[in-house]
Amino acid sequence: MIHKEAFKIGLGLGAFLLVLGVWFAGQASPALFGLSLIFIGGYTALAILDWRARPKTTTEDDKLVNADMLPGALIVTSVNGKVKFLNRSAQSLFSEAPSSADIKPLFDWLHGNLEDRNHADQVLEAVLSAPEIQFTEMLQMRDGRVYERLTRPVEASPDRIWILRDLTHVQMANDDNAMHRSMLEADAARTAELAEQLFHAKAELEAKQAELTHLANTDSLTGLLNRRRFTALGEEAVLKAGDGEEIWVLMMDIDYFKRINDTYGHAAGDVAIRDFARIMEQTIADHGFIGRMGGEEFAIILPRATMDVAIRMAETIRRETARNQTVCDVEKFRFTASIGVAQWLPEEITIEPALDRADQALYSAKTYGRNRVVGFEYARV
Repeated sequence: MIHKEAFKIGLGLGAFLLVLGVWFAGQASPALFGLSLIFIGGYTALAILDWRARPKTTTEDDKLVNADMLPGALIVTSVNGKVKFLNRSAQSLFSEAPSSADIKPLFDWLHGNLEDRNHADQVLEAVLSAPEIQFTEMLQMRDGRVYERLTRPVEASPDRIWILRDLTHVQMANDDNAMHRSMLEADAARTAELAEQLFHAKAELEAKQAELTHLANTDSLTGLLNRRRFTALGEEAVLKAGDGEEIWVLMMDIDYFKRINDTYGHAAGDVAIRDFARIMEQTIADHGFIGRMGGEEFAIILPRATMDVAIRMAETIRRETARNQTVCDVEKFRFTASIGVAQWLPEEITIEPALDRADQALYSAKTYGRNRVVGFEYARV
């Protein structure tokens, strides 16, 4: 209706222009000139109403409103880390963080609440230095919460998205073996999917991805396997074990480690752990794999080994540890280790029972005076 009236007024405007021409020619009256001005005012008013009545176009910010319906925290940044958008969950998660237009201060606050922030800091730096990378990792908070952090570039856009999902309830179910196997399968599927996505990537990007994968599977202090990856490889060894094939497990612990920290400082304790890891790697070589289970405790799995081989390697680790002199700044000291040895039994469907028996043997070694190797069979007598 507005368009029809505007059209009519347009005709009146044309008439006005005609009369105006006549006026300047000296053949029009002032009354006719005034009437033409009324036509122009009406046309202008209707044009303004027509413009205000038009529907507004949808902006990119309007499209992001639906992001508040996501169960996880969503952050959109530029490739260099400038924050462009936080959905409602993200605003709630970072409500206590310092206000910042950059992603690094926000995650610096989050990493400050992690049990071990070193790995998360390295991943963040690696992702920000390679705009085409996508990566998923688990963040273990000191208060027991567990978050999955996923980041990837937005296709055909200079932006990057970050998604944090609270998986605390899933982590609490890890004690159930079925849930544990399911999570391992999910990790393997995610790794396979990531490898497929990166198959045609540039050589530099592939190298960066390999570095991130290494960080996700290893302990940052020693370079050994972390507990999650070590356990997964143990389960694979059990599945691959043939008839009559033996698997032996070693559990090790540095003796009086707290005394080392109290006497020489935590930096010296870190050096002692790295020395112990080096001795184990030199002894085991490619006969098995080693994992840091936490603190000063380590484990070794020896597929296709025998009892003699397992005991001999355990004794070599114990002897070389006692001979080693650790040097940290001006401090020099020696330490010893206790080792428990146990065999995986063919009727067992996971590696966990063998790890438990080796841990019992380790406890016996501590009880008998430390700096010794104890087999589980002897520990039961």
